[in-house]
Amino acid sequence: MDRSQEPPHAAAARGAVEVSLRRFDLADVDAMMVWASDPQVAAVCRWEPYESTEPLLAYLRDTVLPHPWFRAICVAAAFDGDGGGEDRPVGAVSVSPTADACRAELGYVVARAHWGKGVATAAVKRVVAAVFGEVEGLERVEALVDVRNAASQRVLEKAGFRREAVLRSYCVLKGEVRDMVIYSFISTDPLQPIAPSPAAVRRRAPMEVTLRRFELSDVDAMMAWASDPAVAAFCRWEPYQSTEPLLAYLRDTVLPHPWFRAICLATGAGAGDGDGRPVGAVSLAPTADACRGELGYVVARAHWGKGVATAAVRRAVAAVLGGEVSGLARVEALVDVDNRASQRVVEKAGFRREGVLRRHYWHKGRVRDLVMYSFVSSDQLAEGRAAHY
Repeated sequence: MDRSQEPPHAAAARGAVEVSLRRFDLADVDAMMVWASDPQVAAVCRWEPYESTEPLLAYLRDTVLPHPWFRAICVAAAFDGDGGGEDRPVGAVSVSPTADACRAELGYVVARAHWGKGVATAAVKRVVAAVFGEVEGLERVEALVDVRNAASQRVLEKAGFRREAVLRSYCVLKGEVRDMVIYSFISTDPLQPIAPSPAAVRRRAPMEVTLRRFELSDVDAMMAWASDPAVAAFCRWEPYQSTEPLLAYLRDTVLPHPWFRAICLATGAGAGDGDGRPVGAVSLAPTADACRGELGYVVARAHWGKGVATAAVRRAVAAVLGGEVSGLARVEALVDVDNRASQRVVEKAGFRREGVLRRHYWHKGRVRDLVMYSFVSSDQLAEGRAAHY
């Protein structure tokens, strides 16, 4: 896939851009021509600028439409500088298969009119938020960027990709052997927040995180995240392959558990994820000492980076130390030393990091170090957005 750049521009005061992704169709050819014919856009891409729509239409028909994951980048009308705005592509992003099914290569291109506005970064963030759940077996998205293309490198870094190496004399680009920087985003990396536009904030109904007891009828909603390898990566369990064992777990473990709650989202609209269906779970497991319990939580990947887990943990701590668990004085959380996102969740909720327990438990074939966090009855709950995001 073509790789493009998003050069910096002086952008003093600009609002967040609202970016969406969708599949291409043949009617997009004229909108594509605007940027596919631009020599500056094509400068760091493998293709030459298109001079007419006929070859671009053939590329759209024969390559883009059959591609397993190729999306149009669109911006809301209020942010489309050329006045088009109604879902017209201002760029493209793709995730192409490689020789190994566990990894794929990211490519993106954005029209010059939208360079320096955060469009490419927002699009890449949306890609990694979606693609691990949509491409079976995918564990790694990698991106190869010309060593001279500093703007495109910034796009990836802002989207949460990790710079791994410079690959010397790696490819021929427009007749010249070039060094490439390789970046990666793996399924367990924390998603970067996608800033909503002011218009989106105005349109969106406030969402409130609530906790309730599970029911057997929650099994299908649970399956949406319990079957996700990225969600299960730091959990003790393996991804569920079917609902039968998950239903048995729900019936035999969750329902009899002394404190195991569904994390739900409530909204005035009452639709989608805000209809009371679980988007995660939080529990407090008894320990050998009645004065302390161990916190556990899991949240669907679609809600990572949105404050849902932090809000759920705050609610859980307020409930269990507020009288729902008799004699409880301490809530502790053991977090894998490599799980930075989960560490941030408990820290934002007001937990104190006490230390690292070396080689503390066996996890999926490896002995792991754990970070110990605690919240005791005399601690103050961290303030913030509490149960709202």
